[in-house]
Amino acid sequence: MRQAVLTFLAALLGVLVAQFAFHLYARHEAELARAAADAEMQARVEQGRKLAELTLAQQAETQAIRNDVAAVSVARVVVSEAYMTTGRMPGSNAEAGLTAPETYHGQSLRSLKVLEGGRIALEFDASSGVDGGVIEWRPDLSGIESMGLQWECTTRDYAEIVRSLPGCRYVGGNHVDAAASPPG
Repeated sequence: MRQAVLTFLAALLGVLVAQFAFHLYARHEAELARAAADAEMQARVEQGRKLAELTLAQQAETQAIRNDVAAVSVARVVVSEAYMTTGRMPGSNAEAGLTAPETYHGQSLRSLKVLEGGRIALEFDASSGVDGGVIEWRPDLSGIESMGLQWECTTRDYAEIVRSLPGCRYVGGNHVDAAASPPG
């Protein structure tokens, strides 16, 4: 009988040790699962933070371009008036009656250049999203008698230009200095 009691106690002790070990194992697994969930949540929070920062930066870039373009839109009027007065498109700021290119500044605007054929090139700094990025307006004389002088806005530097200027289009390619591009 003594042997049976010892066997029973040993079995009972074994069951208790096994339950204790299982409880520790289950607790450890729960802590690992909780840590993994916390890490995943932190990763999602960080991803959301980065997305919010990117969105705010894009909004700031868009607003800087919009404000600067609005501020210098008078240049298109001045170039148009120079054409109407002389019968030919000006090829420089001086010919158009505008101040030197580097005198035009804004939130992001670095310069405004009148190029050959009356093209107007706005160069922006890094706060526009592209350091040295250029947006160009080309005069379209094809319908001047019926619709007046029209302007076509293009850029090679701002793939998402329609966010800032819905009437402007991205023409692809890498940044090319507007002063070096051929007249068009």
